[in-house]
Amino acid sequence: MAAALKFGVALSFQVHRGLGEPWDKSYREGIELASEANRLGFDSIWASEHHGEADGYCPSPIVACAALAVAAPRCRIGQAVALAPLHGHPLRLAEDLSVLDNLSGGRVEIGLGQGYRPAEFEMFGWPYGKRTTAFEESLDILGLAWRGERFDYEGRVYKVKAGLLRPPPIKPGPLPLWIGAAAPKARARAVRYRAGLLVAPLIELAHLERQIRSFDDEVARQNAGALPHALMREVLVGDSPADAIKRHQPYLDHVYRVQYAPERTGQTFIDPATGERKPLTGDNPHYLSEAFMQDRWFLGTPADIAAKMVDWLPRFALEHLIFQARQPGMSLRHAVDDLEAVAKDVLPVVRAGLPPA
Repeated sequence: MAAALKFGVALSFQVHRGLGEPWDKSYREGIELASEANRLGFDSIWASEHHGEADGYCPSPIVACAALAVAAPRCRIGQAVALAPLHGHPLRLAEDLSVLDNLSGGRVEIGLGQGYRPAEFEMFGWPYGKRTTAFEESLDILGLAWRGERFDYEGRVYKVKAGLLRPPPIKPGPLPLWIGAAAPKARARAVRYRAGLLVAPLIELAHLERQIRSFDDEVARQNAGALPHALMREVLVGDSPADAIKRHQPYLDHVYRVQYAPERTGQTFIDPATGERKPLTGDNPHYLSEAFMQDRWFLGTPADIAAKMVDWLPRFALEHLIFQARQPGMSLRHAVDDLEAVAKDVLPVVRAGLPPA
């Protein structure tokens, strides 16, 4: 492993309206979960972002992170991920992140992406086709702002005249930066900006190994030293893999048939009849089957989960492993029970079983 592996939890603050959840429930319970994660010894907490979603998916992760930082004073606090082009001017984004860093005592991890849903950009009157340029200029401006000196910037989308970031982050220099980068061009961009690679939950573990190798090859090609990896997964606890699926099925159906439906996220699969990679649809029997989940996630008893992590995680040289703390519709008691099972029966086994840092 490149560094001692840190375990984190992710919060999207979604609600399950079909189960009658009020909008504020996920925020109230999310803060409680953050406090529990802090108590149980998790290392980090991450908030994610989408806009205009029927389930109330958090549109303001930095605001949420400020509350999480207070609730979990021993945890790193990050975004996985914030959509940089939809945060207004990048210098304002730098200010918000720097205030968060000061509020948290220097515990911020920045996770950014360019976005992939056209409707979110249309909501804000933003031309979707300019998102990549806007994202790269945002990264330019953030990098200049972290220097703590006045600067000018003349971009195609953004301009800065005598910009100055005050307050600066607690520790001089850039804050830890993570970028979601599924495509080769995106990985090259992440390396160019010296960002760590943050991988979403839906890529198969075997494909993930190839993607991380591709990222590391690009790091070497750009002579970027060493850049870290973070992995988001689902961790589903039960008396067996089948029981774990049954206990989480109503919540998984909402997350992965509505919010991250395969038609919406562009998922693909290998057709066993032909060996070809084809588009995946929600009505495909393979989708959300036990085989589908075993290809991607960790599920079953704590012993099952720990054994699979010890087998797979050394292949990825991870700095962070992050999993969902509460899926929409799940009771707070269920979520806390799962956190406790992972903290007490999975993490010690995995930490003891991984190669030394």
